[in-house]
Amino acid sequence: MTRYFTSRQGAIKRLMEIKRAFARTDYALLTIEGCRSDGAEIRGIEQVLLNARAGRVRWFRHADAHEEQLVFIS
Repeated sequence: MTRYFTSRQGAIKRLMEIKRAFARTDYALLTIEGCRSDGAEIRGIEQVLLNARAGRVRWFRHADAHEEQLVFIS
């Protein structure tokens, strides 16, 4: 697992890249999970992206068949 630290803007940019790549390949084994500032778990690219734009995400995990990344947002 690879760990990254980024800003909110960097996280939004990374999530958009993942969303575009997923749209191009339509790969079924993509997993996106996140944790909001209040401790609630969120799942799915749309929900994580929506909460990241609102500034409520502390971290998210991106996993597919090739790699797994844990991104912390400061």
